[in-house]
Amino acid sequence: MTAEVIELSAQRDAFYAPSFQIFAFGQEAPPAQVKDIVEVKYDDAIERIDGFTLTVNNWDAQRRAPIYYGHYETAVSPEHPDLFEPGNELLLYMGYRDTTQLMVTGMVTSVDVQFAESGHSKLVVSGLNVLQRFARQQYTWSWPATGNDFVRDSDIALDLAAPPNEALHKPGLGMRVVIDEEARNREPFFANIFMNNQYPVLFLMERARARGYQVILRESEELDAQGEVQQEIFFGPTEFDRDVTYVLEWGKTLTSFHPTYSNARQLFAVKVCGWDRTAKARIEERKTLDDLTDPPNRDHIAVARSANREEVITMPPAQTVAEAQRRAEAALRHNHLGMVEASGTTVGLPALRAGKIVHIRGTGRHFDGIYTVLTTSHVLNEQGYRTSFTARRANPEEPGAHFAADLMEGA
Repeated sequence: MTAEVIELSAQRDAFYAPSFQIFAFGQEAPPAQVKDIVEVKYDDAIERIDGFTLTVNNWDAQRRAPIYYGHYETAVSPEHPDLFEPGNELLLYMGYRDTTQLMVTGMVTSVDVQFAESGHSKLVVSGLNVLQRFARQQYTWSWPATGNDFVRDSDIALDLAAPPNEALHKPGLGMRVVIDEEARNREPFFANIFMNNQYPVLFLMERARARGYQVILRESEELDAQGEVQQEIFFGPTEFDRDVTYVLEWGKTLTSFHPTYSNARQLFAVKVCGWDRTAKARIEERKTLDDLTDPPNRDHIAVARSANREEVITMPPAQTVAEAQRRAEAALRHNHLGMVEASGTTVGLPALRAGKIVHIRGTGRHFDGIYTVLTTSHVLNEQGYRTSFTARRANPEEPGAHFAADLMEGA
């Protein structure tokens, strides 16, 4: 899927009237309870389950009494709702006016009640994505596991539907998985996809983010063998059905930007050692950044070359020359991706999530380029809606990218 590149400075009217919605118990939360929510925060990251935090007023000024916690009533009532009880499932939408997007279906995991000296009270309600329940055990696995030459992301999602096979240490979710067949047919083929010591559900979410997909737990349209409603995991495009790449420019749509440019840990070469049991021969394969095809941060290779650091990897020992070469190249790529890391803040962008790609401009030749988003934090309160993020630079933009975007902006 080709990402749609959006020049935010060309959409000046799209970011007025921030809005959010909360759904619970199968319906939208009552306005009186939504009004008590003074701040909404959504956080996600590539390597952890996403979640939400709600700051809620817990004080009825007219009755001069607590609303949700701190009272002695045992029955639920309009004066004492149970919306924020631990275990409740909430759907959080964020965005603008009538264009809010589902951020997370989460379960309330904790409620921090604060009784202030002034007599007022507030809550900090925290929750995690309901998919957290599937983060039980970490696995290492590789696809395709059969004789097939290539595999797609949706194929992996379907393969993970089976329960885990402990004898083979094969990952699985033990849950019905549904994909979008049309989207699957548009996906690229991969010769190999590797899951390294990860929870299957986190790995699936990582693959989804890279495709602009979502992973959600929902009620299936098909009943189970007993005729009961069953749950399923959907892996596929979002309801907006588009993959978005934003262009963020310092002085326009990039409110703040803090890049770190360092070669302190940068490597120019990696050697992987091992033992070939078949040939009974020692394996030593050395790769440098100059050996990589399409290396990351290719405009900064000279900096790593001048540092001339080399790492030797002996554990676990490589068993074939091909494995040693592959691991050496992978280690170099991963290391060089860390040369430029940054944090930034922009206007509230519900579609800006961990795993997405952003184009950074207006920050000079060292930092302008294509970045992979590592974490995001979406905050909506009385000051407005802002999205903060951390990201890692992947490469400079291709020549002519600015010109193409300028044409789009003027269209």
